Amino acid sequence: MLSLALLCCVLASVSAQCQPGGNCKLPDCRCWFDEDIPGGLAPDETPQVVLVTFEDAVNEVNADIYKSLFTGTNPNGCPARGTFFIKNLDTNYDIVRDLFDDGHEIGANSLDGSYPANEEDWRTMLQTIKRELADVGITGNEVKGVRAPELRAGGLDEFIGMGDNNFDYDASCITSEFDTQANLKWPYTYDFIPGPSCNDGEPPNAPFPGKWQFLVAALSNNGTTCATPSACTNLLTQTEVFDLFFNSFASHYEGDRSPFTLIINPDFVLVPYKLAGLKEFLEYVRAAFEDTWILPMNKALDWIKDPTPSLNISTFQPWSC
Repeated sequence: MLSLALLCCVLASVSAQCQPGGNCKLPDCRCWFDEDIPGGLAPDETPQVVLVTFEDAVNEVNADIYKSLFTGTNPNGCPARGTFFIKNLDTNYDIVRDLFDDGHEIGANSLDGSYPANEEDWRTMLQTIKRELADVGITGNEVKGVRAPELRAGGLDEFIGMGDNNFDYDASCITSEFDTQANLKWPYTYDFIPGPSCNDGEPPNAPFPGKWQFLVAALSNNGTTCATPSACTNLLTQTEVFDLFFNSFASHYEGDRSPFTLIINPDFVLVPYKLAGLKEFLEYVRAAFEDTWILPMNKALDWIKDPTPSLNISTFQPWSC
C-alpha cells in the first residue's frame, strides 16, 4: 500500500504534465518524450557514447576476458571503461575492487540471480551488495546504478529499494517500441508518470524525482528482435556479431546520438567468435569515429546533466583522467 506522502506525489504527477525546460529541466529532470538532445545540441555537436555493461558474477573465469575489451583509449587519451552490475553469488570482490580502481563503474544486479519477490527483497538485495562493496572500500555513494535480475524491470518495488539505498538510476528497461533511428530515447527521469513500458517487467507507477532511467533499445538481427546479444541466437560468425553491434550503433550515431547500450553476460564472451566480434566492433568505432566514447553509465549521466559540445569536450572534467 502506498504511503500518504507517496500517494500525494502520485496524484500530483498524474495531474501535472512534464514540460521540457519548464517544470522539468536539467540537471535534475528530463521528460521521457523530450525529442531534443540534452542542451539543445545538434547531432554533430554531440559526442556519441557507447555503454559496455556487464551483469552477473565477476570472478577469475571472466575478469581477464572483460579487461581485454578495454585496451584502447577515448578521444581525450583516457582509457575506455564500462559498467559492471554485480551478482553477489560467485563474485570475487577483490577483483571487483581492481576493476573499480582501474576506472570502471560498479553497480548492483542480484544476490543469486533470482528475482526479488517484493519491496523488502529489493531493499535487502541492494543493501547487501552495497555492504559487500563497502567491505572492499567501494563506498555507497560511488555505487549508483541498478540492473534488475533477468532484465525484468522491478517497477515500484525496485524504485523504493533504490531510493532507500541512494541509487540514482536503473538500466533494466528493454524496449522494442523505441528502438529505431527515428525514435531512440535519451535517459530520462521519473519526476512525472507515466513513461514508456518495458518489454519485461514494468516501470514505476509513482513519481521518483531525480531517479533516472536508461531505456535500452532492443537489437535487431536478420528480422529477429533480441533484448541482448546473448538472446540473438542466430549469430553464427564473428562477422554477424560485428554487424549486429555496428548496425545498432549506426542507428544512434546517424540519429540523435543517444547512448548506445550493450548488455554483455559471461556466457557471451566465453564464445571465442562472439568475443572476437565484440572486440572488432569496439576497436573499429574507436578508430573510425573520432567523436565516439566508450564510457561507464555514470559518466554518460554526468554529461546528460551538463551537456557539453564535442568541440569543448576536452575540458569536460567528469570525462578526464
